[in-house]
Amino acid sequence: MQEQFVSITADEVELDGILMLPERPVGVVLFAHGASVDGGYRNAATQATAIDFVRAGLATLCFDQSGIGPGGGDGGHRYYVHADIVQLARQLEKALGWLRIDASTRKLPCGLYGHGASAAVVMQLAAWRAGDVAALAVCDAQVELAGKAALDNVRVPSLLIVGGRDPDVAGLNRMAFAALRCDKQLEQIAAPGSADARHQAALLACDWYTRHFNGRPSGG
Repeated sequence: MQEQFVSITADEVELDGILMLPERPVGVVLFAHGASVDGGYRNAATQATAIDFVRAGLATLCFDQSGIGPGGGDGGHRYYVHADIVQLARQLEKALGWLRIDASTRKLPCGLYGHGASAAVVMQLAAWRAGDVAALAVCDAQVELAGKAALDNVRVPSLLIVGGRDPDVAGLNRMAFAALRCDKQLEQIAAPGSADARHQAALLACDWYTRHFNGRPSGG
């Protein structure tokens, strides 16, 4: 496995990231905000998921979007609003463009991965750039933050993974799943948040990516 530190310019901001490459990658997965807007791209769960992907033959790119914080709420209670999601998706779009021209990834089909609020960023970008994305997977997704218009325009094969602990999140994911008009799958895992559940979600995502990457050239 090769590990490269990369820097991507997005709206005059330098985004630092890590590109991990297996020996013979079958595709590359771009993590939205390190897959967790709360934890960043260097947190242990994000890195463990990236390693699971690499072991399955998938390259990964995780990078730091911590310059964009939640714009909603006040005092000690902050939350992400739609405008934040759009801004984060614009940055993610720059990273996707970088993957399309970098020598080590430009010939690989690309997937997107997000967790929690960052899943909305994935959905927003998928609505914009379906031709450049072969598949996406999201876990315990707060997809409602992307908005109905984005969900209506997603045509990328989509895997939604939900845990059983929060019935509100599960219900919102089922509603989003019903609204999607694309190749789609909904999977439920037990005990969300545990290491076993994280690993189970990663394996489900790996299977989804490899299934949709097979035989698909870069960029559509």
